[in-house]
Amino acid sequence: MNKNFFTYKNLAGEYPSLENDIRLGTPTAVFGVADFHKYLIASLATQPVLYIAADSLTARYAYEAATAISGKKCALLTAKDDVVLYKDALSKDALYRRICAVYDLLHGAEFVSCEVDAIMQLFPETVGSVNFKVGEELDYSALPQRLVSMGYAREYAADNRGCFAIRGDVLDIFPVNSENPVRVDFFGDTVEKIRPYDGVTGERLPETTEITVIAANDAFVTPADMAEITAKLAAEVKKAPNGKAYERSRAIADEITEKLSQGGSFSGASFLMPLLACARTIFDLLPENTLLAFDECKLINDRMDGVYKEHCERVSELKKGGEVFSFSENQLLPPKFLIESFKKYRTVALQTFTSSTAFFQPLRTYNFNSSPVPSYLNGLPQFVTDVKGWLSNSYRVLAFAGSVQRYDKLCDVLNDEYLPVYPVPERAEALRGVAVSSAELRRGIILHESKIVIVGSGDLYTKSVTKRIRRRRGDTFVSPEIGDYCVHEKHGIGKIVGTKKIQTTDGIKEYLGVEYRGGDMLYVPVEQMDVLSKYVGDGNPALSKIGGAEFERVKERVRQSVKKLAFDLKELYAERNAKHGFKFPENAAMMDEFENSFEYEETPDQLSSIEEIKSDMCSDKVMDRLLCGDVGYGKTEVALRAVYLCVLGGKQAAIMCPSTVLSEQHFNTAVNRFKEFGLRVEALNRFKTPQKQKKILEELAAGNIDLIVGTHRLLSPDVKFYDLGLLVLDEEQRFGVEHKEKLKHVKKNVDCLTMTATPIPRTLHMSLAGIRDISTIDTPPLKRLPVQTYVVEESETLIRDACVRELSRGGQVFILYNRVESISSFASRIAEIVPEGRVAYAHGRMDRDALENAVFSFYRGEKNILVTTTIIENGIDLPNANTIIVIDSDRLGISQLYQLRGRVGRGARLAQAYFTFKPSKVLTSDATERLKAIMRFTELGSGFKIAMRDLEIRGAGNVLGAEQHGHMEKVGYELYSKLLKEELTGDKQLSTELDIKATAYIPESYVESSAGRLDCYKQIAEIRSVEDYKRVCLSIEDNYGNMPDEVLNLLVIAVLKSFATKFGVKKISVDGSGGSLELASLETLKDGRLSAAMNKSGNGVKLSMAKVPLIVFPPASTPTKTMLSMTKFLKFALSFS
Repeated sequence: MNKNFFTYKNLAGEYPSLENDIRLGTPTAVFGVADFHKYLIASLATQPVLYIAADSLTARYAYEAATAISGKKCALLTAKDDVVLYKDALSKDALYRRICAVYDLLHGAEFVSCEVDAIMQLFPETVGSVNFKVGEELDYSALPQRLVSMGYAREYAADNRGCFAIRGDVLDIFPVNSENPVRVDFFGDTVEKIRPYDGVTGERLPETTEITVIAANDAFVTPADMAEITAKLAAEVKKAPNGKAYERSRAIADEITEKLSQGGSFSGASFLMPLLACARTIFDLLPENTLLAFDECKLINDRMDGVYKEHCERVSELKKGGEVFSFSENQLLPPKFLIESFKKYRTVALQTFTSSTAFFQPLRTYNFNSSPVPSYLNGLPQFVTDVKGWLSNSYRVLAFAGSVQRYDKLCDVLNDEYLPVYPVPERAEALRGVAVSSAELRRGIILHESKIVIVGSGDLYTKSVTKRIRRRRGDTFVSPEIGDYCVHEKHGIGKIVGTKKIQTTDGIKEYLGVEYRGGDMLYVPVEQMDVLSKYVGDGNPALSKIGGAEFERVKERVRQSVKKLAFDLKELYAERNAKHGFKFPENAAMMDEFENSFEYEETPDQLSSIEEIKSDMCSDKVMDRLLCGDVGYGKTEVALRAVYLCVLGGKQAAIMCPSTVLSEQHFNTAVNRFKEFGLRVEALNRFKTPQKQKKILEELAAGNIDLIVGTHRLLSPDVKFYDLGLLVLDEEQRFGVEHKEKLKHVKKNVDCLTMTATPIPRTLHMSLAGIRDISTIDTPPLKRLPVQTYVVEESETLIRDACVRELSRGGQVFILYNRVESISSFASRIAEIVPEGRVAYAHGRMDRDALENAVFSFYRGEKNILVTTTIIENGIDLPNANTIIVIDSDRLGISQLYQLRGRVGRGARLAQAYFTFKPSKVLTSDATERLKAIMRFTELGSGFKIAMRDLEIRGAGNVLGAEQHGHMEKVGYELYSKLLKEELTGDKQLSTELDIKATAYIPESYVESSAGRLDCYKQIAEIRSVEDYKRVCLSIEDNYGNMPDEVLNLLVIAVLKSFATKFGVKKISVDGSGGSLELASLETLKDGRLSAAMNKSGNGVKLSMAKVPLIVFPPASTPTKTMLSMTKFLKFALSFS
């Protein structure tokens, strides 16, 4: 929308008079206005506007509306999550959003929308920035230090916001004010190129000529601050009320002092904000002529009082435990100070009802006549009827379609009804008839004085247009790093201890040192790194004995088992193909109506899964599909659409769950989802009385129930269906053996959809393609907020604070305590620490009914704190549980921590995860590494990939069964996948031996970090085609600059090896006297392609049969050129098909 499209003047009526009162600074109140009307009035002011709301949702709506309607530079100012506790390891999404808004405020934002909590907190005086512009100079050598001082962390790769990496003349940085990381190429000190790239897929995005990178922190300590802070902290420690508080406050003060002595910015610096010279209030940053627009004064006033009261109580409570100091109270401004400060600015109160304007006495009041636009819920015919009515009463209509596709469709619908659509003019005065914009607007309004109807895309359609959601990379192969366990295809499980360069007369090569049992070492050339894979399985596997037959025996056992599995899978597939099932009618119109009533955005994966399931059900085969996806990714909605399709086809559906809690959850979801569509839904589980169960069973047998949700109770002999068409199984792997046998009989001629929350590895998915139908959902829903994560020392004060904060907002708390023997006494301790909480506990050794009762009481909200071991099940969705506290988190693995973190943050409310460790405990190096990883992974960085991989292995076990999972543990997942693929496809993958005398390695001067070098080696070793070669080449040069010859040699070797493997070549040799390909046997020579290529190529290529069959190549000027001619020959041979 153009700036000044709407003005007070062109809205006519009393609007110009309101504009004049605001200009003169007259305290003004506007009554009787709905939400969108408030946003419109405030956004039209010619002065800078600070729009203050009582909550973050209203603030966001105001920001979105002002952005769409005013054409001004707008900003959304949010509050930091917690400003009281000292936390060095925390996720910073909320902080980054706030810094971006403060930067915009300081750089001319005309409309700033905020919740009142945001202006109660302190602000930095300025937000530093660095500007990169193509052709301009920057001191490149001083750049790393400059970025670190701005709060950026130097990492091996710029994976997360607030990180940067430097490699040669290339800077990779993920600015906090950017959607994507950016690569900046320098030539000396001159900026040559600025290239944003997709942080998920790595693909290049269009180049840009300029980018501003803003600071990643809002608290900066100057040398002048340091002495004062150190003295203040020492004085505060002396004031500790008791011994325990003294110990804790001294530990915090010591840690802060040490961080200060290292200089630069650090994560926990916000804790010191009240002591810093750079700290300011919002009023120090606002321009003098700012207009303060209050959205419901009473609500804002109540919120201010409540927040400040809670803050003061928290500080006094935390002071007793030594967690905070007396200056922490000054982190929030008192309401009294705010109300006094409001008086210095122009003010307007915007209120729905005529009530008190708490902060000032209005001298002028206005009442505007407006009414909301009806909600059409995709019903365009009703909209057309209303448009005709409005036009006949001389109203002008401006409709927002929300996307170009919807714009085209809406224009067509209006034109079909002989209603001409005019383009949106420059100004509202020129608006006539009906104008349509392709922009998005949540809600509209009818302005009666101005005779204008604004119709929002949210009024017309039930859902906003799907934004493109990036798919996560499926092939997150994890290359083994130094210190990792790995699996060698021949020698078994070893541990990587380092890399070693060995120089011979033939050149320099780099080898990977792998340690085996008894301290034996094996050196693997890096160009053959594909024979190694990272061991993913049990934490500390036993090392294999090098040269022994032990690993071969293990491999043979696994191979035999895999052979049987492959046979069973193929047999099952053939049997399924021979059967014919019920062909459900498509019922497109009714399905569309049901799908459109879904209130959330479908993700691309959800949509493709729905299509796959529909096509299965509408064909005459018996569906047996597996639906994989993380908890909260929308599997239930996909299943309910299948249920609706089944019921429309005149059949019954059943959803079966492994636990009562899950069945109750699915039952509630189904009842809500189907209430408008007339389906009869019932639940059958042990919480139903025998009389109720009997009645349900009678109704089910008579065909009066469309959908039944239950536990394995559904498999009892007394359960009879009238006509079952679809069975949905949730987490099938958790049913017992006898239940699975019964299920096999039920599934024979009924469509079946199995859901699982553990993801399936992509490689396994590929191997099973065509044998098991699998749909995967990898993309999280749009509304999921990141979980605010902290790594902190455990203390009773902290546990109480976290619980009370969550309970005060009506939420629930998980406390994870993984010791069964003392869990009940720990739960009693929690009940003493948090007397206002209702505590339950659950663990795996409890009687099944007692366990379900405990979890059920939490699910229903009767209890609000659940102390539990890791037993708490995957599938349970608890949108109200938004805080998790993990006791002794250093004893858990990364993937467990990731999964635990996924238990909270299911709703649209920001969730908290506290990973605690004992303050007195000396952490093992492993635990320290894990905690460091969690700190990194608070932003979902590299740790996330490992966690994903670990979870995928579990998923693989679920699909293939427990016995196969055991085999997978023995040989590692990647080798297991290879063996399975060989059995299913019949293609044996031979590994080719290399004897190449050429310098081939990655110099440290080219790639500094060892992790980076190993990553490159792994990528190069996995080259299987010319396309792979091009992709890897581009990726490495993008990251590290032009390739030196020794790196290029590695890539040439990889391509040559990939072609040689296709012909079963046993060994490749290259030296000064030429090259040779040793064939596995005389059988290989029968391949007519090789002889055809030899006949045609000439160039001195000969066949030698002296000892073994060899194809011999003459020497070229360099070994690299010899290899290129060998590659060319093999590529030529492939062309003879």
